[in-house]
Amino acid sequence: MDNMDRRDFLKGSAWGAAAPVMTALSENVQQVAPADRIGVGVIGCGGMGQMNLVDFQRNPEVEIAAVCDVFQPNAERARQQAGGKAQIYGDYRRVLDRKDIQAVIIATPDHWHPLMTVDACNAGKDVYVEKPVSYCIREGRLMVEAARRNRRIVQVGIQQRSGTHFQRAVKAVQEGRIGTVHYTQCWNHYQSSPSGVGNPPDADPPANLDWDSWLGPAPKVPYNPARRNFRIFFDYAGGQLTDWGTHLIDIVLWAMNAKAPLRGRAKISLH
Repeated sequence: MDNMDRRDFLKGSAWGAAAPVMTALSENVQQVAPADRIGVGVIGCGGMGQMNLVDFQRNPEVEIAAVCDVFQPNAERARQQAGGKAQIYGDYRRVLDRKDIQAVIIATPDHWHPLMTVDACNAGKDVYVEKPVSYCIREGRLMVEAARRNRRIVQVGIQQRSGTHFQRAVKAVQEGRIGTVHYTQCWNHYQSSPSGVGNPPDADPPANLDWDSWLGPAPKVPYNPARRNFRIFFDYAGGQLTDWGTHLIDIVLWAMNAKAPLRGRAKISLH
């Protein structure tokens, strides 16, 4: 990408939502005029959203123009990380309305990924969306269709592909250095804490949290602090299988030059 003008790349490319990770940012750019920077909006400013903001901000071609979160402290913290100049929003649609924003980062809970990505593509924005791509297969296909229909770049945050240790391991497998591979297995050992998330009672949401917007397309339920650990609730995510499983299975498919597994089976043990 270093030898290609990025704006030409943005105009001439159409990527599906399941596209492999690709670095489109040149490290050779020393100084970029403000008018030539890519306006970026960050939607979802929690853990990964803030990490993505910092990574994107390192590139001189990027201007973080907006931050959006339904939890006000997240948005305030992200604004400070962006140098205090980004506009704060609580409604992601207001970010998509801005003509000076060409791309968005979507790092919300998983159940929001499809709708936001489709809306962003329809609004003419390119998208970096965190994995897993979607809550279900049908939603993922709708995301791909929106990206292709609008000729948008949609990149999925599968960061492990950037790890040099994974790249070396994949190369070793593909070069046959470990022999012929007949069987692969992925596993993940995970426990949130010795006591889990507990069983707190329902309560009123904090004043600085828009609970209805947090729920979004998910079923409407009373606020409960445990639900903000969203990965353990199937209303919002697919648990560790779609969280870490996305990373681990992707590396195997990459090494085996396979587009998809032939079949799948999940074994979950609760202790």
